[in-house]
Amino acid sequence: MEAVARQFANNEHVMVIRNGWFSFRWTEIFDMGGENTIPSSHTVLKAQPVAPEDPNSPHMHYAPYPIDDVVKKIHEERPAVLFAPHVETSTGMILPDDYIRQAAEAMHDIGGLFVLDCIASGTVWADMKDLGVDVVISAPQKGWTGPACAALVMMSDAAAKKMQTTDETSFSMSLKRWSAIMQTYENGGFGYHTTMPTDSLRDFHEISVETLKFGLPELKQAQYDLGTAARDALNSRGLTSVAAPGFQAPGVLVYYSPIGADNPVMMNRFKDNGLQIAMGVPWRIDEPEGLKTFRIGLFGLDKMGNIDPTVDVLTSALDNVLNESGHTVPETSAA
Repeated sequence: MEAVARQFANNEHVMVIRNGWFSFRWTEIFDMGGENTIPSSHTVLKAQPVAPEDPNSPHMHYAPYPIDDVVKKIHEERPAVLFAPHVETSTGMILPDDYIRQAAEAMHDIGGLFVLDCIASGTVWADMKDLGVDVVISAPQKGWTGPACAALVMMSDAAAKKMQTTDETSFSMSLKRWSAIMQTYENGGFGYHTTMPTDSLRDFHEISVETLKFGLPELKQAQYDLGTAARDALNSRGLTSVAAPGFQAPGVLVYYSPIGADNPVMMNRFKDNGLQIAMGVPWRIDEPEGLKTFRIGLFGLDKMGNIDPTVDVLTSALDNVLNESGHTVPETSAA
C-alpha cells in the first residue's frame, strides 16, 4: 500500500473511500510520510450508518459512501488518485462491481487513477479491465491460501506509464524499482534489491497452480455460496451484520457480539470450540464508542472445496458459543 502511495500520490490531492480500520490505513500512511507530502491533501469519504433490516435489532448496519455522491465529489475535487477497499476487513463490507465501475469511470473522466485494495477479497476476483481499475493490490495469504511473503501489485497500461513518469519517495518500497526487478526475472535475468523469501514464493507458486486447477470462476462462486450459507446461519440466530444488505462480503463476516458478551471472552469461547476468529477493531468512520463485534474469515481452498462441512463446523461452534454467552436465539430461527 505504501509503495503505491509513494509512487502515485506524491504532492497530489487524492481521495479515499474509508469503510473501516483497514482503509483508514491509507490516512496513516499519508500522515507518516510527513505533512503535505504524500499526498499534499486528501479527502476521506466514510461509510455511513443505515437502519437495520430487523426492526428489533439495537444495532445499525453500515454502507459505503453513496456512489452518486462519490462521483460528484470526484468531479468537484478532481483527485489524482482514488483509493478504495474492495473488501474492508474490519466491517465485512464489499464494494459491488457497479459501484467500482462508476467510481473508475469518474476517475478516468478527470484523468486520474483508481487504486483498489483486494487483499481481503478472498476469491471474489476483481476483473481490472471489466471494472476499469488501474491498480490492484493483493497478497499471497487469505484468498490465495499462500504464505504472507510479498506484495502483489497489478497495473493497467495507464498506471504502468504513470509509474515511469513519477518519482517514488522510498528506497525499499519503490514500486518502480520492484517492477524493474520483476521484469528482469521474467526476461531470464537476475536482479537484486533485497534477499528474496524464495521458499515462500515457491510455496505461493505451487498453491497458485492448485488454485488455477480448481478454476477461478468456480472459486468465485464457491466463495459466494459459502459466504451466503454462513451469513444465513448467523442471521437466523438473531445476530446483526455490520455491513448493510447489498454490501456484505462473502469472505469476511463481521457481526455485532451478543449483548453483554465481552470480546476476549467471545474469542476464547470460539477457540475452546475449535475456531480461531478475530474480535472487532475501531472502524474510524465516526461510529459510536464501545461497539463490540467479532469477525470470521472464510478463506482457503480447503473451505472452498468443502462448503457443507465448513458451515457445519461453524454452526456447531456458533451454537455452543451463543449458548455460553446467554444469547437467546429467535423462535423463528432455522437452528
